[in-house]
Amino acid sequence: MKRPALAATAVLFAVGALLTGCGSVHGSDGTTAGASKPAPQGASTAASEAQQKYRQQAEQAAAEHDRAFPAVAQACAGKSTAVPTAAAPTSSSGPQPENPKYAENHGYLKTTELSPLAQCRGDAHAARLAAELARQTPADAEQAKALLARLGYPEATVARAGQGVQFSFFVPQVGPCLSGTLSNPPHIEVHGPYVEGGCEASRGGH
Repeated sequence: MKRPALAATAVLFAVGALLTGCGSVHGSDGTTAGASKPAPQGASTAASEAQQKYRQQAEQAAAEHDRAFPAVAQACAGKSTAVPTAAAPTSSSGPQPENPKYAENHGYLKTTELSPLAQCRGDAHAARLAAELARQTPADAEQAKALLARLGYPEATVARAGQGVQFSFFVPQVGPCLSGTLSNPPHIEVHGPYVEGGCEASRGGH
């Protein structure tokens, strides 16, 4: 009754022999020629543990966001977390800009790419905020701060600007950034954090 198990074991050993023996060339240090040396087991284990910890933290943060904003979670269920790959820059022999370092000097204005899930969350939070502003437009920064805190964005920054109030905040736990002006009508932008950090652009380039 144990013959099938023995036969399976024999097959496994035979496959192992084929993989490690036939046609392989070994170097003087015992490694297979042409194959890269494996990373030290300790480093590999540490990297794996770090990745697992990061995934657990991300899952916990997403769960906390979804409990706080169930309507947003429902609207964005099933969206991908994959960030689109940016197209490679193409070279051109045509006319060059007046200042060829313009892009470099204004790199501080670049924001990180958003995944479909992050974009959906941002749009849903922007719609929430716009709906509230249709009922009540804050008259000053203090009222704007109170309104944003009541909606679940207590860390928002606000400042009086012209006929409205400028604001900026990172959607709690998961992002993305929302910024703009709380006025009538409001102006709300959804974007990733700036490459130099935060949801507000630095005041000047380099």
